[in-house]
Amino acid sequence: MAARASQLRRPSLTPDSVRPMLSRELAEEPAHHVRPHAATPQRTESWVMTSEFGLARGIDVQAFGQPGQRTFRLRIVGSGSETASIWLEKEQLQALSLALRQMLSQLEYDQEPPAAGVGEFPVTADHDFRAGRLGMGFQPDDRTVVLLTYEIGATEDDDDPTLRMRLSQEQSASLIVNLDEIIAGGRPTCPLCGAPVEASGHACIRSNGHSKQPIPDEHAGEDDA
Repeated sequence: MAARASQLRRPSLTPDSVRPMLSRELAEEPAHHVRPHAATPQRTESWVMTSEFGLARGIDVQAFGQPGQRTFRLRIVGSGSETASIWLEKEQLQALSLALRQMLSQLEYDQEPPAAGVGEFPVTADHDFRAGRLGMGFQPDDRTVVLLTYEIGATEDDDDPTLRMRLSQEQSASLIVNLDEIIAGGRPTCPLCGAPVEASGHACIRSNGHSKQPIPDEHAGEDDA
């Protein structure tokens, strides 16, 4: 039996309880964000039914666009072959990777995971929405990770997620690798201020914004020292 959402919102992240992945870094996406697909259906007060995907048959993450202008989606195939495209922000990907890593560390999972994937995936998924927040839990019966997704527009008082699925520990480990690869594919960050570096150069606040030169290689000149 799938864990109830009310059991998946406790404050601590342990195998027998759950820390919601909801925090400031997982707040709702800005209203100006546009994804390259049809507009998200409007949420109504009566729309409270949760889509139960059971143990996922496949899951991965994709990125579209150039660094600095990328959009991201989580692709999921449920146990009954239902499909979902869940659109996320980069900060949500980072938080998801961290939460999964913490969960597997506590479960002492240390196997080499296979590549993440979903096999054949339709052009139009059965469920297609942007996630405003995520939640994570643990199902002790089969030792699976429970992932909850809440469509953008859901409030903190909404206990019922838009979609709930379970991931095996192996799938979770594969997804971490996939997430980290996607996250690393964006713009490089300035080693001085941590801000993204554009291809045209970078006005670093650590140099009072006066320099727009590309950040030099930190190893450059070592042979001359």
